[in-house]
Amino acid sequence: MRFRLLAEHSIDLIVAVDADLAIRYASPATATLLGCQPADLHGHTLAELLAPEDRAAFIARHFTRSAQRGQSAPDLFRALRRDGSTLWVEARVASLPPGNGLGDYLVTLRDADQRKRAEDSLGKVNAELSTLASTDALTGLPNRRQFDATLHKEWYRALRDGTPLGLLMIDVDRFKPLNDRFGHQVGDAFLALVGKVIRDNVRRAGDMAARYGGEEFAVVLPGTAATGALEIADVIRRAVANADTRGIVEGGYPLSVSVGVAATVALAGGGSASLVHSADAALYQAKRNGRNRVELLQ
Repeated sequence: MRFRLLAEHSIDLIVAVDADLAIRYASPATATLLGCQPADLHGHTLAELLAPEDRAAFIARHFTRSAQRGQSAPDLFRALRRDGSTLWVEARVASLPPGNGLGDYLVTLRDADQRKRAEDSLGKVNAELSTLASTDALTGLPNRRQFDATLHKEWYRALRDGTPLGLLMIDVDRFKPLNDRFGHQVGDAFLALVGKVIRDNVRRAGDMAARYGGEEFAVVLPGTAATGALEIADVIRRAVANADTRGIVEGGYPLSVSVGVAATVALAGGGSASLVHSADAALYQAKRNGRNRVELLQ
């Protein structure tokens, strides 16, 4: 009597089922959650209250031999409403003692649609924040933080697999005079254009182009030896030199980059910093040798 009094005034849907999961009792909250009357559930099984794609997981979670005994921790599943729509519910299952007159299990289904939407929204916001934290706002490329993390990861992957790792350090030639002449907003537009050209020419899966800082960019090339890295570097150099800048300044403006290339097979005891140092040194050599060129230190 006390159970029915509580169940019939609960906003949660309370269902009693037997060992075959046949429904023996359903509380009035059936109407609110599922859009039907408790009597409509007689002759149906508990699994039929759930979306077809969730049924197997629900049964495995709560009713197989490996499932927990006694009261289970709540899980989220999709309940199937009478009109065919679904509603996220928090499901909790408890075993009932023998001879209770209700059945073998007591199942509580609580409306969790708002909670699920809030969790999904929070997850989306967190993903967006994570992207913002690792993305350069001007160019849309990964930023220095993401570059450092990726290079570190790829270094140890190369060390594990015994594969080469290539790195390009790219610097926009004579950027300060350009910036002084046209101003920072136009300078930013040129940097965004260079970033786009680099991104458009770094297309292999696993490769990563990033803005290293200021007018400097970097490209991580996993599984790439010196010859391949030099080829990619020259493709980028030529693409930048051929970029159409007339949309930024009337009549256009000549644009070029210098590229330093480094490639090595990672060795124990070394680190990715040595690869950056070599690529930087090659970049400075490209600058000294006249700019708009690619250099690899021998």
